[in-house]
Amino acid sequence: MIDKTWLHNLGWKHLDNANMLLEDSAYTIGRITRQDRQHYTVITRSGLKRAQLMGKTRNKSFNKSDLPVVGDWIGIETDTGAESAARILQQYPRKSALCRQAAGEVKEKQILAANIDTVFVISGLDQNFNVNRIERFLMMAWSSNLPVVLLLNKADLFPDYSTQLQALEPILSGSPVHAVSALAGTATDTILSYLGPGKSAALVGSSGVGKSTLVNQLMGTSHMKTKEVRAFDDKGRHTTTHRELCILPNDQGILIDTPGMREAQLWVEPGDISNRYSDIVSLSASCKYSDCRHSQEPRCNVRAAVAEGTLSQYRLTQYQKLTAYLI
Repeated sequence: MIDKTWLHNLGWKHLDNANMLLEDSAYTIGRITRQDRQHYTVITRSGLKRAQLMGKTRNKSFNKSDLPVVGDWIGIETDTGAESAARILQQYPRKSALCRQAAGEVKEKQILAANIDTVFVISGLDQNFNVNRIERFLMMAWSSNLPVVLLLNKADLFPDYSTQLQALEPILSGSPVHAVSALAGTATDTILSYLGPGKSAALVGSSGVGKSTLVNQLMGTSHMKTKEVRAFDDKGRHTTTHRELCILPNDQGILIDTPGMREAQLWVEPGDISNRYSDIVSLSASCKYSDCRHSQEPRCNVRAAVAEGTLSQYRLTQYQKLTAYLI
């Protein structure tokens, strides 16, 4: 049996009790740090390796969302030539996935990052600030059943952000919000407070909000390329063109940077919502009205649970927003 310390520091712990193959002489475990079409960069115990998904393996996946993405744990062949990419032999079960609806006319689920513990939604306090867009990013995390933290960047340029905070109050549903400055370095402690050894977080937001700058601050290097936003409209250029998993120094955690998104297209399935909020669905069965929305209706068993403290208002508000989206 191999030493799992390095695996745990990269987020493996949820797979400890899984009955599956670990490393042997012909098999290496790794986590995907970058994807370029069907080619991958994988971090293993012995360093970064190149890997590829073979046609036979691709054909086994009926949906694109089943294919490996950044953050996934995979098994690759060990014995490859110096110039050859290793074949992916196995993909391990995910503990979580940040999902959205893929761009285009065909309705299709896209996995942005796998095996993450927290989503950081980044918004600028400049002209990028848009309450509706922020809410969509928050809902994207909620629909994926992931905790979300909102970071309002560029607080050094906009020290009086009380108006923005007031505008956000109706949409936060209890999600934490922090005003930070990537350039001034005030975001580091805030982000690290949600991370730690083996903890992974994804950064999402539109272009120019400072995601890559935040990664660079935490990495202590110019790891991700950055560009200035245009002064006349605060619009950033799409510097980050791929998703990348970045391992923070001193086992402080893992960040997955993502390209800027113009908007968060939600992927919400009724079955998923029922499963993730099974407690609320169960409570709803005892409401006076079968179509109760748990708002102002009399004899609502769900609101009664909130009043009693057995159900959090935060969780109920998330459920209400997601089910409203399905209507």
